[in-house]
Amino acid sequence: MQASQAYKQPNEQSSQIRETIIQVLTQEINSINNLINSFPEQNTQRLIEKILETRGKIIFSGLGKSGLVARKLAATFSSVGISSFFLHPGDALHGELGVIQPDDLIIIFSKSATGVEFEYIISFAQTQNNFTVIICCNEGELYSQANLVIKLPFDKEAGPLNLAPTNSSTLMMAFGDAIAIAISSLRGFNKNDFARIHPSGALGRRLTLTVQSFMHTGNNLPILSANTKFKDIIFTISSKKLGVGIIIDQQNNLLGIITDGDLRRACEFGPTVFDKNAEELMIKTPKTVSPDTLAYNALTIMEHFNITSLVVTQNQTVIGLVHIHDLIKAGIKG
Repeated sequence: MQASQAYKQPNEQSSQIRETIIQVLTQEINSINNLINSFPEQNTQRLIEKILETRGKIIFSGLGKSGLVARKLAATFSSVGISSFFLHPGDALHGELGVIQPDDLIIIFSKSATGVEFEYIISFAQTQNNFTVIICCNEGELYSQANLVIKLPFDKEAGPLNLAPTNSSTLMMAFGDAIAIAISSLRGFNKNDFARIHPSGALGRRLTLTVQSFMHTGNNLPILSANTKFKDIIFTISSKKLGVGIIIDQQNNLLGIITDGDLRRACEFGPTVFDKNAEELMIKTPKTVSPDTLAYNALTIMEHFNITSLVVTQNQTVIGLVHIHDLIKAGIKG
C-alpha cells in the first residue's frame, strides 16, 4: 500500500466523509445563492415570454450531464402541463430531426455552449424559423448561433478537482425548475390540473377518483328488508363480508343499516333477539355519500366518524356501498 493510501481509523474516515459532503453541499448552495442574486433577468423574461407564446412543443436537448438535466426538465415541464419532450442530439442527426415542427421551441443545455450536434440542430431549426435557446455556463461556438442565450453565473465545480459537473448541473437544473414553475403559475396551473395529468399519483387519486370507482354494487350488496329476522340478518351480513347490512324499502330507498357492532349489542336482549327484525335493530340515519363524491372525501368522513363503510345513494335510492379498506388499499390516503 502506498504511503498516500495509508489506512485511516474509522472515526477519522467518518469525519472526512462528513466534511467532504458538507463542503460540496455548501459550494452548491453558494452557487444557487449566486444564481438568485445575478441570473440574467432580461433574457430570462424573454425566454418565459417565448415559451408562453409557443403553440407547439418545448423540445429539450443536451449531451452528457447536461443531457440528463434536459431530460429531467422535459419531464418536469410536462408534469405541469407544458407539452415537452427530450431529443437526444445524437438521435437527432440520425432521423429524429423530423420530430421538430415549425411551431416548436428548442432549448439546448450545454455547459460549454459547444457541440457539433447542436450546430446541426440549430441549423435545421433555422430553416423552419424555430426559436432556439442555449442555456449554458460558459461562452462557446453556439453563443452566436442561437436566437437567445442564457448564461448562468458559474465559477467552478464543487470539490477540489473542479472536474465532475456538480455546481454547473445544479445551476441548470434549479434554473429550469424555476422557469417551469413560473410558467405554470402564469398559466394558472393548479392542483386539479396536476391531478388530471397525474391520475396514478397520490394527489391524482385524491382529486380525481370518486366513490363510484370503488363501491360494491348489485348482488355484492348486503341488502335486507325491514322485516328480515335476526338469523337471516346475520347470514346476509356474514356472507357479503362487508360488516354491514343495508335495509331498503320496495323502491330501493334507504331505510337504515345494521353493523356487526349493532348485532353484538342486540345480543343483550337475550333469547328474544331472535324475534327481532331489521327495522327494530337498524340505525335509521346512517352516513351516506353520492357516487360522484371524491373517494378521498369519503375516506375522510369514515375516519372522522370512526366507521368502516358508507352507503352510496342517489336521490335516497341505494346504488352501492363503499368500504374503508378498499380506499386504503387503493392508496387514496396518499
